Amino acid sequence: MLTVLDFVGYHRQEFRFDLKLRALTGHTRKGLEREVERGFPLLPSGCQIVMDRQAQQIVLDNIRGQVANRWRDMVAELRRHPQHDLGTFLDESGLELSDVLKAGSKSWTTLRRDAQVIPGESEPGESELLKRMRALAHVDDPVRAAAYQRLLADDGGAVDALSPGEQRLARMLFFSLYPSAAPASYDEGLRQARALRHVVGEASAIVDLSFDAARHQTLALGGELGEVPLRVHGRYQREEILAGLDYASLSRKPTSVMQGVAYSPDLNVDMLFVTLKKSESDFSPTTMYRDYPIDAQTFHWESQSTTSVVSPTGQRYLTGSSTVLLFVRHEQKDEFGTSPYLFLGPVSYAGHTGERPIAITWSLEHAIPAEFLASATVAAQ
Repeated sequence: MLTVLDFVGYHRQEFRFDLKLRALTGHTRKGLEREVERGFPLLPSGCQIVMDRQAQQIVLDNIRGQVANRWRDMVAELRRHPQHDLGTFLDESGLELSDVLKAGSKSWTTLRRDAQVIPGESEPGESELLKRMRALAHVDDPVRAAAYQRLLADDGGAVDALSPGEQRLARMLFFSLYPSAAPASYDEGLRQARALRHVVGEASAIVDLSFDAARHQTLALGGELGEVPLRVHGRYQREEILAGLDYASLSRKPTSVMQGVAYSPDLNVDMLFVTLKKSESDFSPTTMYRDYPIDAQTFHWESQSTTSVVSPTGQRYLTGSSTVLLFVRHEQKDEFGTSPYLFLGPVSYAGHTGERPIAITWSLEHAIPAEFLASATVAAQ
């Protein structure tokens, strides 16, 4: 057993507690804030980081007060190193991608313009698409990463001429960039994006960084959903999920789905969207459902409050007449803005009680990843 007692005084304001603790825990700076506040509940068995109240506050103040939170200092840093690409800039400065994207209010292109690395004003339509770059910051599977890069780089012809799987990927990228479906067609929207070289360059860099940072394996869906490009244990925004499962279209925007369920009749797929940590400010009393993992193979979930056992939706859930897919996230917001969902894969009925809502126990085809299970258990409490 190793016990470390740290009596180092807090002498220099520029000391970076976040870099030291992130190396130990693997968390982002925002995630590290939460861990410090909660007393590091998710460390490996037998490990502890113990801080008294004063030390905890000093560390939190230090994390929150870093240069990374000040845009003008980031601009000055890039001016000193104008040759840096996005990945190099983040590595050398100790910043995170979320610091640059600023939840959709800023971007790498904005930073480069403010630092006078690239000249001129933004092009028409550029600023709106740059605000959507954060929607690409979670791409973590090879199929999507390669397809998005290809679709952004080349005009490979009309979307309708692509294979069914490629069409779904094109729609997933389209709705990531245009969630309200503003362009008149998928082809027009992708052409508009390709014409903006700084948008293409930034999107490509973000996809590369996100995929390279992924630490987990993703699994292909099989059977009747074999051509659906969603991969189990990948992370997806709601827009991508709805487009990938043939629900979202130019006439039925992904923003039309605000509830926690959706049904794709073309594929006969029920989608369950679960946010584990619910707050009264974001959820009404009728939508504060009790959703949580029981163990790595089973999940407790409650249907919408109006769903009865004899309703068509209730019957699909209980009889297995549709394919049910489960998407789960810890919280509604993260450092980029809206949190993506982790795709836990297909689930099958294992039991239920009551109705309106129906409390269902689902059996998962694939075990919940251990790291996510540990944090999900804490988030659902």
